[in-house]
Amino acid sequence: MVIATTAFLLTALVQSDSTPQDTTQRSKTTVLPVVSYSETTGLQYGATLFRGFRVSDRTETRPSSVSLYVAFTAKKHAKAYGQLDRWSDDNATRSRARLEYISYPLPFFGIGGSTPDRAEEWYSSGVTTGHFFVERQWRGSVFVHGGVRYTRSRLRDVEAGGLLDQRAVPAAAGSDVLAASFGVVVDSRDDVGAPGAGTYMRLLPSVASKVLNADAAFRRLTVDVRQYRSLGAHVVAAQVQYDGLNGAAPFDLMPMIGADTALRGYPRGRYRDQHAFTSQVELRSTRWRRFGAVVFAGAGTVAPRLSELTSGAWFPSFGAGARYLLSPRYRTIVRADLAAGRNSFGIHLGIGEAF
Repeated sequence: MVIATTAFLLTALVQSDSTPQDTTQRSKTTVLPVVSYSETTGLQYGATLFRGFRVSDRTETRPSSVSLYVAFTAKKHAKAYGQLDRWSDDNATRSRARLEYISYPLPFFGIGGSTPDRAEEWYSSGVTTGHFFVERQWRGSVFVHGGVRYTRSRLRDVEAGGLLDQRAVPAAAGSDVLAASFGVVVDSRDDVGAPGAGTYMRLLPSVASKVLNADAAFRRLTVDVRQYRSLGAHVVAAQVQYDGLNGAAPFDLMPMIGADTALRGYPRGRYRDQHAFTSQVELRSTRWRRFGAVVFAGAGTVAPRLSELTSGAWFPSFGAGARYLLSPRYRTIVRADLAAGRNSFGIHLGIGEAF
């Protein structure tokens, strides 16, 4: 959670066009500096590169992208990732590959929806994640999904005497997890980067097994439903999401509340348990020149059992944000959101809409 000041410089330093004569198909590269400050990490500095392109000359082909991000902190932490998100020329196949490393300090409050703020303890770990999936069109807007994810986590620093120091939570010392996912995706969005209409739904069961030196074995189900509708000159976006486990997952992979895309305003993993449910709605304004604004609100809960999701405490989230259109051709936006939760707030930055 950022509790001091954050600056995100929205000036494109590098912009290259592969076919200058064609204003609809040419690719574009944008480089942005990223500078921020928080009391937990100190000064953070780095850069992000985003390149949008289409694999064919057809304007109806969905845009693909390559993105790179590198940032360091004054307290010797770092985050870096590279991602390729590619659509085929007929929009029948989507494939995405992502490799990420992160070593940032994070808060841990324990497991469950009743953990008090005074239970906060800080830790940092080096986490390497590799993720690859392919989605193939089956019929209309229905796609079949198959993917694999590998996560390697090693704790670097913990607070003496805390739950993590005592190894009182699953995989407190670190873990290796290999999981495969198979499911169905429905995608009728009019645009993948900044949707104005349509539906996006994921029904993704996944299984983690103790193979290739992996430590954890569990089953997971993720259900993610999003709807986009025009409301005059605005867009209303809504999302409901369920994430549930059967088995013992490492504490840092448990379903949780607190992220820069869902239940903004809470630090990552503020509440975590075997099951989590979140919902949010966002009103997005039309843009003036390249600038836009949003307001949003949501709520979520966690529980040890599915039957208890409706009986636990609910945690609200609300806020507002600004948008800047980097590329009208690919409808690529940069977002900056200020959000508040119960006894917490945060500033969240990113490329693309939150959902």
